[in-house]
Amino acid sequence: MLIPFAAITALCIVIGIGQAQPRDQQTAFDVASIKPSAVSGEGRSRSKIEYSGNSLTMRNVDLSDCITWAYQVEQYQISGQDALTGNRYDILAKAAGAAPVSQLRLMLQQLLADRFKLSLRRDTKSLPIHALTVAKGGPRLPAVKNDDGYHAVERLPRIQNDSFLFQDTSMPEFAAKLTILRGIDRPVVDKTGITGFFDIALKSAPSAMLQENGPSLFTLIQEQLGLKLVPEKAPGGSSRHRSCGETIGELMRGSAGGFAVHSTRITVAVVPVPGSS
Repeated sequence: MLIPFAAITALCIVIGIGQAQPRDQQTAFDVASIKPSAVSGEGRSRSKIEYSGNSLTMRNVDLSDCITWAYQVEQYQISGQDALTGNRYDILAKAAGAAPVSQLRLMLQQLLADRFKLSLRRDTKSLPIHALTVAKGGPRLPAVKNDDGYHAVERLPRIQNDSFLFQDTSMPEFAAKLTILRGIDRPVVDKTGITGFFDIALKSAPSAMLQENGPSLFTLIQEQLGLKLVPEKAPGGSSRHRSCGETIGELMRGSAGGFAVHSTRITVAVVPVPGSS
């Protein structure tokens, strides 16, 4: 089936980093800093997001990473990404007291609005997907990790001993990382109903992807994890996608050490998953 989603049109104007902003203690971080990331070389495209009871640390993130975490959307749902991926930042933020992750996301939304002047407008469309489901015989996942309130999310899986490692990952996060792997031709949406965080190893996947006649990721996921990717298509019909259009701007360093953006407008498509927080 085609999954309906809401499209967000965002107008981004980046102002000077570090400028003091008025804060609502209920929706804003008590302290927040945003600095250009110094990461270079092979690690340039690898971002990391860590969060605990009252803090959020984002390393080497671009605005696209920030939007996906704050609004619980995925990279494949964002068009016009050229305007969002030109610069990377290190963001350190702390709340005045303990806050659930849902509140930290709201605080990041407020930070994006304050520091980057980000505003959003929702719209609708339909999208073909792969549903991540439990295969016949049940899941074969590692034990659920103890939840101590601290979690670290990386955009890409790591490669070790010819395995893809998905560390400290929930099923929605696992689905999102599968989406970006070569050989997965549609967005993956979690429909397993499995909760908790896992350290998952998908063995032989890196080498299999390089073999012309090697096993597919679909096969490895089902054989090793007891999960299945199911393509879903609508029987017919269509829906309208309304958008203000796109004007791709260029992020650049401001003369005062801040950042500026020119005429940037993007479209973000949001797939709502029942039960997500």
